[in-house]
Amino acid sequence: MTTPRFRWMVAAALVLTIGSPIGAVAQGTPPHGTGRSGASRMNDPQRDVLEKRFKQRIDAIVKERLRLTDDQQSKLREVASRTEQSRRVLRREEFVLRTSLREEMKAGKNANEVRVGELLDQMPRLERRKLDLLESEQRELAKFLSPTQRARYFGLQDELRRGMHDLQRRRMGMDDSTAGSSDARDMRRRGAPPPM
Repeated sequence: MTTPRFRWMVAAALVLTIGSPIGAVAQGTPPHGTGRSGASRMNDPQRDVLEKRFKQRIDAIVKERLRLTDDQQSKLREVASRTEQSRRVLRREEFVLRTSLREEMKAGKNANEVRVGELLDQMPRLERRKLDLLESEQRELAKFLSPTQRARYFGLQDELRRGMHDLQRRRMGMDDSTAGSSDARDMRRRGAPPPM
């Protein structure tokens, strides 16, 4: 089970990475900060050091929670790296797909029915590719992790993805317009993060 401390460490690490064009693509959002200012963020040595520290800390938490040996941790890192590259591709494709569908639907009665149909047909295929990737990942993990370790890892992945999703929504200014009553939103804004 994850803790508030872990969730806020994840959020802090994502704050460091999502601001870059590479991180934006990973989250399924268009690149920001191109040009001189964007390049400076990408090459900021202090940023690189902070990213490395957070990744190391999260890596240590994963090792502790899953009770991994050094060999298991090394293999997990390799599988996670390969899988995440594929997930980034799928996230970007999904972003493009959903953006295209929204643009078509803005036309209302003048929407291109053929194009809308094509986009809708792509959605289940994309979902199948996500499922195929998940099954492939589980087969790889089963070679060196126990079922209990895989279950814990799956829970941590879910926590990370929810943190990524929540942070992306905040960055896009979607919190106030999409979820909960005004009172609930006020409570979220006033709430302080748990101590690190």
